[in-house]
Amino acid sequence: MVHPGAFNGSRKEFLIGEKPKYHAAVAGGSAKDVLADIQRRYFKRFPIDLPHNEEPSPEHLALVDDSKPDSELQVPDKEKLSPEEYKEQMEKREVRRKLVTFRKEVMWFKRFFIQSTVANSTSSK
Repeated sequence: MVHPGAFNGSRKEFLIGEKPKYHAAVAGGSAKDVLADIQRRYFKRFPIDLPHNEEPSPEHLALVDDSKPDSELQVPDKEKLSPEEYKEQMEKREVRRKLVTFRKEVMWFKRFFIQSTVANSTSSK
C-alpha cells in the first residue's frame, strides 16, 4: 500500500499550490527565503496548536491575512507567576518550540518541496 504522505486535506492543497513558487525560487536562487515565507503562511493557516489531523475551520481560514505581522509568542512573566506556574509555562513553550522545529526543519516542509523538486527535475529529463 502506498504511504499517503504527511499532508492531507487543506494542508496538502495549500502546499501543492505553493510548489510553482518554490520551483521558481529554486531556479532563481532564492529557495531558502521562499521556503521560510511558505512556512510562515502555512502556520498562519494551520497553527501549531491545531492537531495535524484536524482541519481548520473555514472561518479561521477566511480570516488569515498574510500581510499582517505574525503574533509574537509571549514570554511568561516570572514576576507574576508562582515558580510552579512559571516552570509549567516554560515547559509548554519548549514543547511548542520543538514541535515547530520538527515540522519545519526535520520532516514535512523540506521533504515535501525537495522531493517534488527532485521529481520534477527527473521527469523533465
